[in-house]
Amino acid sequence: MKTFTKIVTIVTSIAVSSIFAAKAPTAKQEVKQEPLTVWIMPNGASPQEKLEQRLNLFTKKTGIKTKVAVLDWGEAWNRISTTLATGVDAPDVLQLGTTWIPYFASRGEIKALNEWLPQIDSSRFVPVSWNTTRIDADTTIYSVPWFIDIRPILANKRVLKKHNINPEDVATFDGFVKAVRKVNNAHEVLDDGTKVRAFAFPGKNDWNLLHNFAPWIWSNGGNFIEKDNNGKWKASILTPKTIYGIAKYLSFVLDTLVSTDALQMNTAQIVQHFNAGEIAFIVNTSEVIMQTRFEGNKGGLINTRIGKDSVVALPIPTGTDGTICFIGGSNLAIPAKNKRPEALDLLLYLTNDENLNAYTQQIGMLPASKKVLKSWSKDEDYKTLVTMLESGRTYTAIPEWGDIEQILGSMFSAIWDHLEIPALYSEEKIYEILSNYSKEINKRLNYKNSSDLTFAEFRQTWHKALNIKDNNENRHITEQPKPTPDVDSGFNATPWIFAIAVLVGFIFAFIRRKKG
Repeated sequence: MKTFTKIVTIVTSIAVSSIFAAKAPTAKQEVKQEPLTVWIMPNGASPQEKLEQRLNLFTKKTGIKTKVAVLDWGEAWNRISTTLATGVDAPDVLQLGTTWIPYFASRGEIKALNEWLPQIDSSRFVPVSWNTTRIDADTTIYSVPWFIDIRPILANKRVLKKHNINPEDVATFDGFVKAVRKVNNAHEVLDDGTKVRAFAFPGKNDWNLLHNFAPWIWSNGGNFIEKDNNGKWKASILTPKTIYGIAKYLSFVLDTLVSTDALQMNTAQIVQHFNAGEIAFIVNTSEVIMQTRFEGNKGGLINTRIGKDSVVALPIPTGTDGTICFIGGSNLAIPAKNKRPEALDLLLYLTNDENLNAYTQQIGMLPASKKVLKSWSKDEDYKTLVTMLESGRTYTAIPEWGDIEQILGSMFSAIWDHLEIPALYSEEKIYEILSNYSKEINKRLNYKNSSDLTFAEFRQTWHKALNIKDNNENRHITEQPKPTPDVDSGFNATPWIFAIAVLVGFIFAFIRRKKG
């Protein structure tokens, strides 16, 4: 019996040793390591190919393979939200829009990076970009700047030259309006029969809706939210300066300087018309400038009409508070549940100065590094953008901003929807829209005390912005006696009231157009 037990023990030991010997790597074998995954959005043309070019150098240096996934901006928020909440199939490093950082940071879903601040070196980055790495007034850092999305006025150089318009001519709001009228009144037609329009911007349901309003509001001293005397956030939509800025932007449509047809288009369609030489001015990202330097097979525009006409970047026309452009961009972060130390190595690699310069040179966005920007400022086409960073502004970095941005997008979409039929334009309706959505923002911020402008106060600011001179004599209309309820006049006034409203609207639009 003892002999049998001894034999079984020996056989079992040999079997177990053989199993572990088969699984354990020898000195000559390497442990197979899963690739580091990176999630990005479509940054410039051929985004995956361009990032993979940089990551190939990381693999050569470290021996660690990488894998890139490109998420469409339309699906990115939902997919990232689900992934970070569950931790299932999460990437090792991911791109986040700067306004997304506070939301995910407040939920504890992206990793705090303060432990590695010496390696990151915050002094390398421009302040307007570094401030997006955390929640407002918090000292914990959750991301590292990758690139800056700055939105200037982009102008067609050929059109400017043809109409003798210089950069200084469009430096102010009034000067810009004058230039827009000049181009529109010239009625230039391209060789394919397309009319050249001076200015256009997308309307309702566009993903950049808020970004397009922001510079006109900020440049006139307004804002979307602000702190009260007790330090609590509240909506600042119905404040004189914000109303003034909104009115200035809407004046392009109200004064028929921009066709309402454009309000049916999105950003991609507006940019397409600009690239075709059909629009003289747009407000957009700087990537178009870089694209005019590349061949079509590399995602460039060098052989298109805009490539031949050339592009110049101009500051947002000054308002009552100067010239303030919208600044956004993207940062890189690590999911909180990630356990791989190599993820930090990859993040640091992608955000070092060499890679920031190389990658942004490919996609046309500005690098966030001070040192790299210094070299970019020598580029004739980009030096204006570098200067604009000093006065540019980002959105407020609070966790609620994502929801507030959605509310503001719906608000401005409702305004554009109302302006689609100029004859039905109503100041009362504009005030109603702004008031309702202002309440929605305060509700999201848990702010109950509100001191919004009355309609009379709103109207006063609105008219000042639109250069409408109130005629007190016309505002006092004698009220006609109303028919008694039990007397049927046999006359239905409703369709006539509607018809008169339409007629008055057309006359109003015509008079405003003649004034221009």
